[in-house]
Formats: sequence, C-alpha cells, structure tokens
Amino acid sequence: MNLEKLYELAFEYKKTKLWKILWESELFAVKLSDGRIGYISIMGNLGEYCALGLYIGEEGLNSLRNLMNANESYLSPFEFQERVVSQSCLQCAFEGKDDLSKEQREEAKAYARAHGIRISGKNAYPNFVKCQPGCYPWHLTSEKDQGDLCQALAAAIKMAQLLEEKMPSELGLGRMEHDMQEIPMLELQDGGYVLKKTELPEAKQVSWPKPLSCNEIGIAALKKLKKSDTWECEIIQYTEPVQNNPDEPPYFPIVFMAVNADRDYILPVEPVGSYRENPEELLNYFIDALLREKLCPKKMKVRDERTYDFAEIFCSKLKIPISIEEELPVLEQVEDEFFRHFSMSEEEQVGELLDFLSGLMEDGELNLKDLPPELVGELEKILQLGALPEEVGEKVGQFLHPEGKKGGLQKSDFKMVKKKSNLSYVLSVSVYTGCYRHIQISGDSTLQELHNAIQDAFQFDDDHAYGFFMDNKRWSNRDCYYAPGAEDGYRSAGRYTLDQAGLCKGKKFLYLFDFGDEWTFQCKVLRVAEEDTPVPVILKSKGEAPKQYPDWDEDWEDE
Repeated sequence: MNLEKLYELAFEYKKTKLWKILWESELFAVKLSDGRIGYISIMGNLGEYCALGLYIGEEGLNSLRNLMNANESYLSPFEFQERVVSQSCLQCAFEGKDDLSKEQREEAKAYARAHGIRISGKNAYPNFVKCQPGCYPWHLTSEKDQGDLCQALAAAIKMAQLLEEKMPSELGLGRMEHDMQEIPMLELQDGGYVLKKTELPEAKQVSWPKPLSCNEIGIAALKKLKKSDTWECEIIQYTEPVQNNPDEPPYFPIVFMAVNADRDYILPVEPVGSYRENPEELLNYFIDALLREKLCPKKMKVRDERTYDFAEIFCSKLKIPISIEEELPVLEQVEDEFFRHFSMSEEEQVGELLDFLSGLMEDGELNLKDLPPELVGELEKILQLGALPEEVGEKVGQFLHPEGKKGGLQKSDFKMVKKKSNLSYVLSVSVYTGCYRHIQISGDSTLQELHNAIQDAFQFDDDHAYGFFMDNKRWSNRDCYYAPGAEDGYRSAGRYTLDQAGLCKGKKFLYLFDFGDEWTFQCKVLRVAEEDTPVPVILKSKGEAPKQYPDWDEDWEDE
C-alpha cells in the first residue's frame, strides 16, 4: 500500500519542480507521525542529481552536514568518497530508465499505465532508495521507510504550494551555511500540514569506533618479537563496493593501511565490512598480519584521530609510541597508487601489470615459481589472444615457457588456463522468430567459445568481428565484449568467462556478428545447471538457419 502511495506522491511532487526554487542546503523539516523530526533537502538545482532526501533525527542531519562540508579540494580521494557514502537518509530520486533494474522500470510503468501518466523526458522514473553509512544506495523495501518517505513527499508538495505565494525567505528558509538556528517545519494537523518552526540541533563532533579489547594471545606473541621501524597508518574505505548477499546492499569494505616507512613495505591486512559495529575484528586482523610476517612496530604515526582511537589500545599494550602527523609522505604515496589502481580500467590494470613484470624480467628478479597459479593463467590467456606487442609477447612467452621454440612461441603452443566452474548454462539463441537453438555450455567457457558454439549451431563462417551486449542493447557500451583484436579499448570476449559476465536465469543479451550485415542473435539464459559440460552441446534446434550470404549463394547456383 505504501509503495502505491509513494508513486502517487512522487509523480505529484515532480510536477512542482521544487528543485528550481530551493537549493539543497535550504532545509525544512517535517514532523513524522511517530514524533521524530525529518529534515528535507531538495536536490537538483544544479541539474546534476534530482532527488528529495529525508534525513531523520540528529544522526541523519549530521550525515548531511558531513556531506555538505566535504570539499574535494582539501580531502584525499578516499576521504571524499567516504563522505559521499556516509549519508543516512531516504531518497526519492528521478533517474533514467537505464539506471533502474528491469523490475523497477516495469513497476513504475505499471503504475503510470494504470493512472494515465506518461513517463517521458530525461530522468523521469522515480526511484526509492535508502542510503546507509558505508553502503551503496539500495532499494527501499521496509514499509516503515516507505511510509516515512511518503510523509516527506507530502510535506514537500505542501511547501511548493506555500512558495507559490511567498518567497523562501518569507517562510524562514535559508541556507544552512549561514548559521541557521531554526528552520520551517510542517506538522500534520486535522488532515493538513501546518507551518511551524523547529530549532536545528547543534552539530555533533563525529565519533569513531574504538576497540575495547584485542587478541591477547597475539599481543603476547608480538611482545617476543624485536620491535623495528616506523609505521605510517590510516583507516581507509575501499572505493569499490562488494556484495555478499544479493538481498543485502553492497558495502564499502574498510581496511587498515599500514606501511613500513623505513622499508616501503605494505602490510597485507584483511579488510572488513563491520568496522563500525565491530572494530575489534579489524584490529585482530592487523595483529594476525603482523604475526604472519613476524613483525612488531617500533613506532606508529597515524593520519587522523579515527586511526589514533583505533590503534591506541594496541600501542598501549605493546608500549609503542603513537602520534598524529599531518605529513606522512610514504603513506600518501602508497594511497595515491592504491586509489589510482582502483580507478583504472581492467585494460589499464593489465598494462600496468605487464610493465611491472617486464621490468622484473629484465632485471632477472622474477622466477616463474614466484607467481601464483591464477596470475600465470591470466598471463597465458593474454598471450594466447595475441594482445601484446610482439617484443613484450616474446618476452612473456619465453618467461612462461623457457623450453619453447626459438624465435618466439605461437598461439597454438599454449593451452588456456581457466578456473574450473561447477555451473553450466542452457541458452536459447534465436536469429528470428521460429529459428532458435538451445545450447548448453560450461560457465568457465569464454564468450569467444560461446561465439564459436553459436557459429557452429547456425552453420555460419567465422569470418567477421562480433560483439556481446550484456544489457541487451545493440551497440551499447555499458556492458559489452568484443572479438579479440576488434575491441578497441573495450573488454575482449576471449578474456572473460560466462561466469564472469554475470549470467543468471532469465538474463537476456545480444550477440552481434558481422558489423557490416549486423546479424543479431537474441540470447536468453533458460536455466543454470550444476553439472559439467566439457564441450558445448546443442540440446534443441528449431527452424532452418538463414543463409549467411544469400546473394552470393544464388549467384553461385546460377553459374
């Protein structure tokens, strides 16, 4: 019921165009039905992101203040990104259809059709999301949250009506950065909203989780080690989210970045997702990493108060001096490289890896046995595709196969090393209505191998480039893979498996062959089977395959 009401109010709110009147820092409040105060920010005046945000209570308001005070010029990339994802609010955002899932689009369209509403224009689809600190914005599912957002939208519609007759300043609206002490508040009375005022609570200093205990056995073991070197440390948040459960919002892991400033060594500390609720877990991972490497710091320098609070108990137990320092050059350099790496495309990461390996090979510092099997497999795969410059390819080939032929190795000399999958996919591939093939293929097969299977199934000659468009839109560059050698900066179909391409039951995608004639095949995952499929199998074939070159065939027959 709340969801139906949400759509009704969202489309009504959109008509007000309130974002053209108010700035996002011109807050007003709504007194919710349970007595809590919600602070409303109207976003969209700059034309970048159109949304209504509801920040409930002091916690929500403080998260908004924290975001408004985030200046990208004065913060590190990690600090700025963390501020952005630290919001605690509910939002009604207006987005393009491609930004929503298929289910969300159909839900909005169904409501619009039932109520005679035409959805058109840029960013016309309402999307209801919940923002939690440290998490990626997630769809709104709780009826209570939906009810709260309904009240916020209704209050915003009322505020828009009031602003038709009065200027914002006449209603007491002003920007928060001007030291506002009170703001307008709308309260529901006798079925209608009444305008009142409410005092803004004072901004609270951000408090950080502080471990209350740590691994005492690990501390005792560290006391037996010789203390050495100065360590520069900071708690940072990853810039890429991870998701453990499809029903839960993705989160941004927290890692304790610890760098040995004397030896330029980065301690491999395992990241966590529950730092705010359980800081002891991250501290114990730090202790475990030190024990594995048989290291004990002599001195620790940290970037900020949060890291100081986190490490204080550790330093106290080991009697290690700890201080907050503004200038930590070694740590800063490591973090810059770390952030740059996560901002790079996959192709750029591969290039950087190859440059690094090439340097080590020239210096004679690298042995094949030093590399993990997964990395060796990736290098084999890259080499097989012929994606490397000739000189680099020859060096990598000689490194991987020192017993190889003189003059360099050929693609045929290598077997692709792939991660074994326990899944197979049954795909329906159709070229037109009534002509399709059902193909079963292993999840560890590459998209290039799926291309080969489709070619065989429809008896085409593999003599042109091709592409896979996983968002089911021809020539879309949002999620695409191209034939090796034809990708021109996009992902290569020879490097990615079906598992990596995110196949699941019901997923549709396009396979486009021959960029001149544009043969378009509609693909759909019919089912996912937990079984091994050594080679692709055609399970069902219906309809006569079209002639790849119909005009050429007819001319040949005439002769």
